[in-house]
Amino acid sequence: MASVWKRLQRVGKHASKFQFVASYQELMVECTKKWQPDKLVVVWTRRSRRKSSKCHGWQPGIKNPYRGVVVWPVPENIEITVTLFKDPHAEEFEDKEWTFVIENESPSGRRKALATSSINMKQYASPMPTQTDVKLKFKPLSKKVVAATLQLSLSCIFLREGKATDEDMQSLASLMSMKQADIGNLDDFEEENEEDEENRVNQEEKAAKITELISKLNFLEEEEEPEAPNANAGVRNPFEDPDDAGELNPFGDPDEEEPVCRPAPQPPQKEEELFYDQDPTNPFNDGPRSPCRGNPFKSPT
Repeated sequence: MASVWKRLQRVGKHASKFQFVASYQELMVECTKKWQPDKLVVVWTRRSRRKSSKCHGWQPGIKNPYRGVVVWPVPENIEITVTLFKDPHAEEFEDKEWTFVIENESPSGRRKALATSSINMKQYASPMPTQTDVKLKFKPLSKKVVAATLQLSLSCIFLREGKATDEDMQSLASLMSMKQADIGNLDDFEEENEEDEENRVNQEEKAAKITELISKLNFLEEEEEPEAPNANAGVRNPFEDPDDAGELNPFGDPDEEEPVCRPAPQPPQKEEELFYDQDPTNPFNDGPRSPCRGNPFKSPT
Protein backbone atom coordinates (compact mmCIF):
# COMPACT_ATOMS: atom_id res chain seq x y z
CA MET A 1 0.00 0.00 0.00
CA ALA A 2 2.81 2.41 0.82
CA SER A 3 4.50 1.68 -2.51
CA VAL A 4 1.29 2.43 -4.43
CA TRP A 5 0.76 5.67 -2.49
CA LYS A 6 4.32 6.74 -3.16
CA ARG A 7 4.02 6.13 -6.90
CA LEU A 8 0.76 8.06 -7.13
CA GLN A 9 2.17 11.08 -5.31
CA ARG A 10 5.32 11.24 -7.44
CA VAL A 11 3.85 10.76 -10.88
CA GLY A 12 5.19 13.48 -13.16
CA LYS A 13 7.77 14.82 -10.67
CA HIS A 14 11.52 15.17 -11.19
CA ALA A 15 14.18 13.90 -8.79
CA SER A 16 17.73 15.19 -8.35
CA LYS A 17 20.49 13.60 -6.33
CA PHE A 18 23.05 15.79 -4.48
CA GLN A 19 26.08 15.14 -2.34
CA PHE A 20 26.57 17.45 0.67
CA VAL A 21 29.75 17.69 2.75
CA ALA A 22 29.81 19.53 6.08
CA SER A 23 33.23 20.63 7.39
CA TYR A 24 33.08 21.46 11.11
CA GLN A 25 35.27 24.36 12.24
CA GLU A 26 34.20 25.61 15.69
CA LEU A 27 31.56 24.65 18.25
CA MET A 28 30.60 26.91 21.16
CA VAL A 29 28.55 25.70 24.14
CA GLU A 30 27.61 27.87 27.12
CA CYS A 31 26.33 25.99 30.16
CA THR A 32 25.09 26.82 33.65
CA LYS A 33 27.30 27.31 36.71
CA LYS A 34 26.42 23.93 38.18
CA TRP A 35 27.40 21.79 35.19
CA GLN A 36 29.91 21.48 32.39
CA PRO A 37 30.01 18.92 29.53
CA ASP A 38 32.42 16.00 29.41
CA LYS A 39 32.90 15.34 25.68
CA LEU A 40 30.85 16.78 22.83
CA VAL A 41 29.67 15.12 19.63
CA VAL A 42 27.95 16.73 16.64
CA VAL A 43 25.37 14.48 14.97
CA TRP A 44 23.91 15.24 11.54
CA THR A 45 20.66 13.30 11.41
CA ARG A 46 17.32 12.81 9.76
CA ARG A 47 15.05 10.28 11.46
CA SER A 48 16.98 7.02 11.91
CA ARG A 49 19.94 8.09 9.79
CA ARG A 50 22.85 9.49 11.79
CA LYS A 51 26.25 10.88 10.84
CA SER A 52 28.33 11.47 13.97
CA SER A 53 31.57 13.36 14.43
CA LYS A 54 34.37 12.27 16.71
CA CYS A 55 34.28 13.02 20.43
CA HIS A 56 36.00 16.25 21.43
CA GLY A 57 36.78 17.74 24.81
CA TRP A 58 35.08 20.98 25.88
CA GLN A 59 37.58 23.73 26.80
CA PRO A 60 36.25 26.54 29.08
CA GLY A 61 37.04 30.10 28.12
CA ILE A 62 39.35 32.47 30.02
CA LYS A 63 36.93 35.38 30.29
CA ASN A 64 33.86 33.24 30.86
CA PRO A 65 34.63 29.77 32.32
CA TYR A 66 31.04 28.65 31.62
CA ARG A 67 31.40 29.40 27.92
CA GLY A 68 33.63 26.84 26.23
CA VAL A 69 34.54 25.92 22.65
CA VAL A 70 35.63 22.96 20.56
CA VAL A 71 38.02 23.88 17.75
CA TRP A 72 38.96 21.62 14.83
CA PRO A 73 42.54 22.42 13.72
CA VAL A 74 41.80 20.33 10.64
CA PRO A 75 38.14 20.47 9.54
CA GLU A 76 36.26 17.22 10.06
CA ASN A 77 34.24 16.32 6.96
CA ILE A 78 30.85 14.59 7.23
CA GLU A 79 29.25 13.47 3.95
CA ILE A 80 25.61 12.73 3.14
CA THR A 81 23.63 12.13 -0.06
CA VAL A 82 20.18 13.67 -0.50
CA THR A 83 17.52 13.24 -3.21
CA LEU A 84 15.29 16.28 -3.74
CA PHE A 85 11.99 16.29 -5.65
CA LYS A 86 10.17 19.04 -7.50
CA ASP A 87 7.19 19.57 -9.77
CA PRO A 88 8.19 20.05 -13.44
CA HIS A 89 6.51 23.49 -13.46
CA ALA A 90 8.05 24.60 -10.14
CA GLU A 91 11.34 26.46 -9.82
CA GLU A 92 12.32 25.19 -6.38
CA PHE A 93 12.69 21.76 -4.88
CA GLU A 94 10.41 20.46 -2.17
CA ASP A 95 11.48 21.05 1.42
CA LYS A 96 13.74 18.48 3.04
CA GLU A 97 15.26 19.21 6.45
CA TRP A 98 18.28 17.69 8.14
CA THR A 99 19.06 18.35 11.81
CA PHE A 100 22.31 19.00 13.67
CA VAL A 101 22.29 17.76 17.26
CA ILE A 102 24.91 18.48 19.92
CA GLU A 103 25.28 15.52 22.27
CA ASN A 104 27.22 15.13 25.51
CA GLU A 105 29.00 11.79 26.02
CA SER A 106 29.55 10.79 29.65
CA PRO A 107 32.60 8.78 30.84
CA SER A 108 30.40 5.66 30.77
CA GLY A 109 29.64 6.23 27.06
CA ARG A 110 26.04 7.36 27.48
CA ARG A 111 24.94 10.21 25.22
CA LYS A 112 22.39 12.92 25.86
CA ALA A 113 21.15 15.59 23.45
CA LEU A 114 21.92 19.15 24.54
CA ALA A 115 20.82 21.36 21.65
CA THR A 116 19.47 21.10 18.10
CA SER A 117 19.34 23.12 14.88
CA SER A 118 17.76 22.26 11.50
CA ILE A 119 18.59 23.34 7.94
CA ASN A 120 16.56 23.01 4.74
CA MET A 121 18.72 21.22 2.20
CA LYS A 122 16.96 22.75 -0.80
CA GLN A 123 18.48 26.13 0.13
CA TYR A 124 21.98 24.76 -0.47
CA ALA A 125 21.25 22.59 -3.53
CA SER A 126 22.72 23.79 -6.81
CA PRO A 127 23.43 22.21 -10.22
CA MET A 128 26.95 23.72 -10.02
CA PRO A 129 29.47 22.85 -7.26
CA THR A 130 29.16 25.34 -4.39
CA GLN A 131 30.64 25.91 -0.92
CA THR A 132 28.85 28.02 1.70
CA ASP A 133 29.99 29.16 5.15
CA VAL A 134 27.23 28.52 7.67
CA LYS A 135 26.86 29.55 11.32
CA LEU A 136 24.05 27.71 13.06
CA LYS A 137 22.37 28.85 16.24
CA PHE A 138 21.08 25.97 18.34
CA LYS A 139 17.96 25.62 20.44
CA PRO A 140 18.75 24.17 23.93
CA LEU A 141 17.14 20.85 24.77
CA SER A 142 18.47 20.75 28.34
CA LYS A 143 18.25 23.23 31.19
CA LYS A 144 21.98 22.83 31.64
CA VAL A 145 22.68 24.58 28.31
CA VAL A 146 22.34 28.37 27.93
CA ALA A 147 23.41 28.78 24.27
CA ALA A 148 25.27 26.96 21.49
CA THR A 149 26.53 27.76 17.99
CA LEU A 150 28.32 25.82 15.24
CA GLN A 151 30.47 27.19 12.44
CA LEU A 152 30.91 25.00 9.36
CA SER A 153 31.30 25.10 5.59
CA LEU A 154 28.71 23.25 3.51
CA SER A 155 29.63 21.97 0.04
CA CYS A 156 27.20 20.73 -2.60
CA ILE A 157 27.84 18.60 -5.69
CA PHE A 158 25.12 17.63 -8.21
CA LEU A 159 25.25 13.92 -9.03
CA ARG A 160 22.36 13.00 -11.31
CA GLU A 161 18.77 13.71 -12.34
CA GLY A 162 15.82 11.53 -13.31
CA LYS A 163 12.11 10.93 -12.96
CA ALA A 164 10.72 10.43 -9.49
CA THR A 165 9.03 7.21 -10.61
CA ASP A 166 12.25 5.64 -11.93
CA GLU A 167 13.23 2.55 -9.98
CA ASP A 168 16.81 3.72 -9.41
CA MET A 169 15.67 7.12 -8.16
CA GLN A 170 13.13 5.48 -5.85
CA SER A 171 15.76 3.24 -4.32
CA LEU A 172 18.11 6.18 -3.83
CA ALA A 173 15.35 8.22 -2.26
CA SER A 174 14.52 5.34 0.04
CA LEU A 175 18.09 5.20 1.25
CA MET A 176 18.68 8.93 1.57
CA SER A 177 15.43 10.58 2.62
CA MET A 178 15.16 11.10 6.40
CA LYS A 179 12.72 13.98 7.01
CA GLN A 180 10.87 14.52 10.28
CA ALA A 181 7.48 12.81 10.37
CA ASP A 182 4.67 14.59 8.54
CA ILE A 183 1.29 13.09 7.78
CA GLY A 184 1.31 11.77 4.25
CA ASN A 185 5.05 12.36 3.78
CA LEU A 186 6.32 9.88 1.20
CA ASP A 187 9.80 9.69 2.68
CA ASP A 188 8.33 8.09 5.81
CA PHE A 189 6.95 5.25 3.73
CA GLU A 190 10.35 4.74 2.13
CA GLU A 191 12.11 4.62 5.48
CA GLU A 192 9.52 2.25 6.92
CA ASN A 193 10.03 -0.03 3.94
CA GLU A 194 13.78 0.06 4.57
CA GLU A 195 13.36 -0.88 8.22
CA ASP A 196 10.88 -3.64 7.38
CA GLU A 197 13.27 -5.05 4.79
CA GLU A 198 16.19 -5.00 7.24
CA ASN A 199 14.08 -6.71 9.90
CA ARG A 200 12.96 -9.33 7.40
CA VAL A 201 16.55 -10.06 6.32
CA ASN A 202 17.67 -10.32 9.96
CA GLN A 203 14.83 -12.71 10.76
CA GLU A 204 15.66 -14.87 7.74
CA GLU A 205 19.33 -15.02 8.75
CA LYS A 206 18.41 -16.02 12.32
CA ALA A 207 15.97 -18.67 11.06
CA ALA A 208 18.64 -20.10 8.74
CA LYS A 209 21.16 -20.30 11.58
CA ILE A 210 18.62 -22.02 13.86
CA THR A 211 17.72 -24.52 11.12
CA GLU A 212 21.39 -25.29 10.52
CA LEU A 213 21.98 -25.83 14.25
CA ILE A 214 18.98 -28.18 14.53
CA SER A 215 20.24 -30.17 11.53
CA LYS A 216 23.66 -30.58 13.14
CA LEU A 217 22.12 -31.73 16.43
CA ASN A 218 19.93 -34.27 14.63
CA PHE A 219 22.96 -35.58 12.74
CA LEU A 220 24.91 -36.02 15.98
CA GLU A 221 21.99 -37.84 17.61
CA GLU A 222 21.73 -40.24 14.65
CA GLU A 223 25.44 -41.05 14.96
CA GLU A 224 25.20 -41.73 18.69
CA GLU A 225 22.08 -43.97 18.54
CA PRO A 226 23.75 -47.14 17.01
CA GLU A 227 26.60 -46.92 19.51
CA ALA A 228 24.37 -46.70 22.59
CA PRO A 229 23.58 -50.48 22.92
CA ASN A 230 27.30 -51.36 22.71
CA ALA A 231 28.15 -49.04 25.56
CA ASN A 232 27.04 -51.60 28.20
CA ALA A 233 28.23 -54.68 26.29
CA GLY A 234 31.09 -56.83 27.62
CA VAL A 235 34.64 -56.75 26.34
CA ARG A 236 34.79 -58.52 23.03
CA ASN A 237 37.70 -60.35 21.43
CA PRO A 238 39.45 -57.97 18.99
CA PHE A 239 40.26 -60.95 16.73
CA GLU A 240 36.65 -61.99 16.43
CA ASP A 241 35.26 -62.58 12.99
CA PRO A 242 32.49 -60.01 12.33
CA ASP A 243 30.39 -62.77 10.78
CA ASP A 244 30.44 -64.64 14.11
CA ALA A 245 29.31 -61.62 16.16
CA GLY A 246 27.13 -63.76 18.42
CA GLU A 247 29.98 -66.18 19.39
CA LEU A 248 32.10 -65.38 22.40
CA ASN A 249 34.65 -68.24 21.89
CA PRO A 250 37.42 -66.85 19.67
CA PHE A 251 38.64 -70.37 18.87
CA GLY A 252 35.50 -71.67 17.26
CA ASP A 253 32.37 -73.53 18.20
CA PRO A 254 32.99 -76.10 21.01
CA ASP A 255 30.17 -78.26 19.73
CA GLU A 256 31.77 -78.68 16.34
CA GLU A 257 33.38 -82.13 15.98
CA GLU A 258 36.84 -82.33 14.54
CA PRO A 259 37.41 -84.99 11.89
CA VAL A 260 38.88 -88.26 13.34
CA CYS A 261 41.89 -89.69 11.55
CA ARG A 262 41.23 -93.36 10.73
CA PRO A 263 43.68 -95.78 9.06
CA ALA A 264 43.06 -96.56 5.46
CA PRO A 265 41.35 -99.96 4.89
CA GLN A 266 43.71 -102.80 3.93
CA PRO A 267 42.94 -104.65 0.73
CA PRO A 268 41.97 -108.32 1.19
CA GLN A 269 44.78 -110.85 0.78
CA LYS A 270 44.75 -113.07 -2.22
CA GLU A 271 44.77 -116.90 -2.09
CA GLU A 272 48.37 -117.07 -3.31
CA GLU A 273 49.55 -114.93 -0.40
CA LEU A 274 47.68 -117.15 2.01
CA PHE A 275 49.28 -120.22 0.40
CA TYR A 276 52.83 -118.90 0.83
CA ASP A 277 52.11 -117.91 4.37
CA GLN A 278 51.12 -121.47 5.17
CA ASP A 279 54.15 -122.97 3.35
CA PRO A 280 56.54 -124.51 5.97
CA THR A 281 59.50 -124.21 3.61
CA ASN A 282 59.07 -120.41 3.54
CA PRO A 283 62.08 -119.01 5.45
CA PHE A 284 60.21 -115.80 6.15
CA ASN A 285 57.31 -117.55 7.78
CA ASP A 286 57.32 -117.02 11.51
CA GLY A 287 55.81 -120.35 12.25
CA PRO A 288 52.80 -122.46 11.83
CA ARG A 289 49.64 -120.61 12.25
CA SER A 290 46.43 -122.02 13.28
CA PRO A 291 44.18 -122.16 10.35
CA CYS A 292 41.31 -121.38 12.53
CA ARG A 293 41.43 -118.66 15.10
CA GLY A 294 38.72 -118.82 17.60
CA ASN A 295 37.67 -116.72 20.49
CA PRO A 296 40.52 -116.71 23.03
CA PHE A 297 38.07 -116.14 25.86
CA LYS A 298 35.86 -119.09 24.88
CA SER A 299 36.26 -122.13 27.10
CA PRO A 300 37.14 -125.36 25.30
CA THR A 301 34.37 -127.82 25.03
